[in-house]
Amino acid sequence: MRPSLRNLILTTALLAAAAAGGCRIGHDDIETWKGTVKGPGKMVAVMLADKYDPELRAEAALALVDMERHDVDGVAELLNALQKLDAAAREQIIQQLAPGLVKLMNVKDQPVAEGATGPAARPIRAKDAAFALIPHAGPQSRKTLTEGVMRWYTVDFNGRSLSGNYSAEQVVRALGAPAATMLVDALNSRVPQQALVKLAELIGQLGDAETKKRAAQKLVAIEAEMYGAPFLDWIKAQIVEQLGAAAQKEAARIDKAALLNRDKFIDEGAIPAMKHLADQPEITARLLAIAGDKNPALTDRRTRALQALEGKVREEQLTALLALALDPSSPPSVQDYAFDRVGDIRSPAAIAPMWPLVQDKDRQRLRWRAGELVLAIGGNAVLAEFFSKLPSAPDVAYEPEELEGYALRMGQMAPLPSSVAAGQLASPDWWDRVIALNFFERKGTLADVPMVSRLLGDNTPVKGKNWGPGTTVGKVAKQALDGLRERLGQPQQAPSG
Repeated sequence: MRPSLRNLILTTALLAAAAAGGCRIGHDDIETWKGTVKGPGKMVAVMLADKYDPELRAEAALALVDMERHDVDGVAELLNALQKLDAAAREQIIQQLAPGLVKLMNVKDQPVAEGATGPAARPIRAKDAAFALIPHAGPQSRKTLTEGVMRWYTVDFNGRSLSGNYSAEQVVRALGAPAATMLVDALNSRVPQQALVKLAELIGQLGDAETKKRAAQKLVAIEAEMYGAPFLDWIKAQIVEQLGAAAQKEAARIDKAALLNRDKFIDEGAIPAMKHLADQPEITARLLAIAGDKNPALTDRRTRALQALEGKVREEQLTALLALALDPSSPPSVQDYAFDRVGDIRSPAAIAPMWPLVQDKDRQRLRWRAGELVLAIGGNAVLAEFFSKLPSAPDVAYEPEELEGYALRMGQMAPLPSSVAAGQLASPDWWDRVIALNFFERKGTLADVPMVSRLLGDNTPVKGKNWGPGTTVGKVAKQALDGLRERLGQPQQAPSG
C-alpha cells in the first residue's frame, strides 16, 4: 500500500473516531474564537446546541459579550441566539451567565481612547447585556442582574448614567422600585448638582415608601454635610487642581470661589433634589427651617426652599407658612411663595389671618395676594365679606391687575357668582364696579349686556398705577362690553355721535 494512501486512510479513521466520540470543545477553543472570523458563529452554535452542558453554553454566551470586535455586535448576537431557545434552556443559560456578566461589568479596563473618562467598552457591553436579559431571567437571576446593573451605575452615576445603549434613567424606569431602592446608595454630597437632582427625581417617582424615607433622611444629612469644613476643603482641592501651579498665588480667590461653589451645591443641588421628596416629613421640616432663616444673605435660598415645597405641604404646616407670608420683614419673594404654599393647603383656617391685609390701603401688593387667596379658598361664601373689607379711604388706589385678579378668582368659583357681580355694578365704590365689569367680560352672557351697557356713561375716574390716561369706569365698561361681545361672537356697536 502506498504511503500516501495509508496516511489518507489513517486521517479519515481519526476524523471518524473524533466524530463518533465527539470533539471536546473547551475554554481554550472559545478564547481562540474571540479573534477569528468565524468565531462568533461558532460561539452561537455552542449556545444553541443542547449537547453541550449549560456551563459551556454560558461561557460561549459570555465570550460574545467580552470579545473586542468592530465587525460583530456580540451583545446583539447573544440576544438573537437566546430568542431561538425554548424558555427552559434560555433560563438555564442565563442563570449560569449572570455571575459572569456581573464580574465583567466590574473589570478595571482603561477607556479605549487615551485621555478619555468614564467606563471602558467591555463593562458597558456587560451592563447592556445584563439589562437586556433581565426580562427573560428567573427570579434569582433577575435579582442578581438587577443588583449588578444598579451597583454599576451607583459607583459613578454622573459618569456612567448615559453610557451604552441604555441610560440610567431608562434602566431605572424599566426596573421600577427594586432599582430605585439601590439609587439611595448613589446619593452623596459630591455628586454633581444635576445628577443629585436626577437621582432624587427617580427615587421620588419610582421608590417604595421605605426607599423614599431612607432617601429623604440621606438628603437632609447631605445638605448638612455641605455646610461643614471638610466639604469646603474638598471643593478647594478641586479648584486648586484646576488652577495648577497658579493656585499658590490665588489663596483669597480660591476661598471665595469655594464658598460660591458650596452655595451652588446647596441651592442648585440639595434643595432642588429635596423637591422630589418634599412630602417626606424630614425634608418638609428642613425646607421650612431654611425658609424661616432670616439671614438677609439667604433670601434666594429661602425662596428656593418654598418653591421646593410646591404641592407637598399639609395642614400642619399652615401656621409656619402664614407666619412667613404675613411677616412684614419677609422679603417679597419669600412672602409670595409662602402665600402660594398657603394656597396649596386651601384651608379655611387661613382666611381669618388674611383679612387685615385685605383691608390694608397702603400695602397694595400684599393686599392683592391676600385678597386673591381669600377668594380662592373661601369661594362664594366669603364674597360679601370680601367686598365689605376692601379699603375705601378717599386716597385708596387700585391697580388694574389687582382688580382683574379678583375678577379672575370669581370666575373660577362654582357656581358662578353672577348675582353678586350684578349687585356690585351698582356699588358706590368704583373698584367694586370695575371688578364686576371684569367678571362679566370673562363670564357674562348675552343677557348681561344691558347691565354692562348701563355703565358706559360712568365718568368716575379710576385711581392707581398702570391705568391709561383719563381712564374712567365708563371706559372700562366699554372694554368689558367689547370683550364680552367678541367672546360671544356678537358684533360690536359703533360709537354713537
